[in-house]
Amino acid sequence: MKKQELDFMRFIEDKYSNFLVSDESKEPVEVISTGSIALDVSTGIGGIPRGKFSVIWGLESTGKTTLSLSIAKQAYKRELKTLYIDSENGLDYKYVEALVGTIDQEHLVILHPETAEETLDIAEFGVKSGEFGLIIVDSIGSFAPKKVKEDDAFKAQVAIVPRLLSNFMSRNAYPISSNNVAFVFVNQVRDKIGKFISGFDMPGGHALKHNASMIIYLSRSDTIKRDNEPIGIITKFTVQKNKLAIPLKTNFIPIMFGKGIDTYRDLLSFAELVEAVTKAGAYYRFEGENIGQGMVKTIEYLKENPETLDKITKECYNKVYGKEIIDEEIT
Repeated sequence: MKKQELDFMRFIEDKYSNFLVSDESKEPVEVISTGSIALDVSTGIGGIPRGKFSVIWGLESTGKTTLSLSIAKQAYKRELKTLYIDSENGLDYKYVEALVGTIDQEHLVILHPETAEETLDIAEFGVKSGEFGLIIVDSIGSFAPKKVKEDDAFKAQVAIVPRLLSNFMSRNAYPISSNNVAFVFVNQVRDKIGKFISGFDMPGGHALKHNASMIIYLSRSDTIKRDNEPIGIITKFTVQKNKLAIPLKTNFIPIMFGKGIDTYRDLLSFAELVEAVTKAGAYYRFEGENIGQGMVKTIEYLKENPETLDKITKECYNKVYGKEIIDEEIT
């Protein structure tokens, strides 16, 4: 038995040494922040994993595209190039610039393919090129396969998109890992038809669910108002699947109309939750001192005092991960 084991390991090392797990391959997974400290901490790893598939899905107007663009902004900060494939053809470029910055093909490439096949072909070329650290496909629910566009509008088309996705994910799982690409599918919802239990599900088939390392579901929770006028929404997220940490974590993200994730409100709400910041009546307190009366005044204070903002951010991570967190790990 020992001789056989020795022969096997020699064969593997000679022919397949690139695939052998070693101490070097046990390094922590690299991530790209989502731009929300509540979501980053809830993933257990600090954001969206690189080298793997992730899915962001949910009902309409829950912030799926906003969250995707927020991830693209964080990728830009890390000098990673993003490929954004807008199969919905619904991106508002003024909104993109407000969230990410100037659309510069050195950092952000946006494409509008016509068919599902073109979308996946572009995505595959982007993965294998090694040029992109982040690829976003928005969205699976709007995929229009070539056969669907060419055939009669009322002709039944069975499981074309799931088959395309299954093939794509099987072909590209290894290239995505080897090129360390964070690949994000944005998805919609579809009603369950003909089922005893009503509700909705995620289109794309089982292969999408099986191959994704992280699945984040978004739903609308509340409206943010100022002077009785809506200025944003509170989106609830649930990390439904997580192969890299504990799943089913849930919390909230504040999204302001035309501006994206309100990072200050997000931080303050989460800091209060983990008791990095405390409240005495209407006053927010940090390190034993009042830093503002009410949410709006406290946010103004944090904008004017970035050093306090940094301290609160670090304390949030320390509360969750422990005191071993060092400055360089917080970006």
